[in-house]
Amino acid sequence: MRLALCVAVVLLGVKYCFEAKARFRADGHPEAWWSEVSPDRDETYTARLAFIGRTTILLRLYRTGDPTLLAERSYTEAGVALRWTDDGWLIYDTSDTSYEEGSIRLPPTRLDNLLAKLP
Repeated sequence: MRLALCVAVVLLGVKYCFEAKARFRADGHPEAWWSEVSPDRDETYTARLAFIGRTTILLRLYRTGDPTLLAERSYTEAGVALRWTDDGWLIYDTSDTSYEEGSIRLPPTRLDNLLAKLP
């Protein structure tokens, strides 16, 4: 049991290191990012996306005009198009019709803000 737990912790640590390194590489290439502004009247949010692997996309959500990161997600490409809903959701995984996975509630929660600040 202890061995399985140790292996799981090591594997999660390795996965986290690879993702952190990919995010760092993406930050070093600002020309690889593309942006989309929310379509509401106030244009409140800006989503920035970049490929950090062959099929993995890094999504970062900012308040328009403010460099503070509000939320960050990485996901496997299921379609690059974002969908902004009228009832306050940003859907990045359009294959998921429920808002449980593949979406960010607008405004982002405190947990989203906290997780976005982690390295």
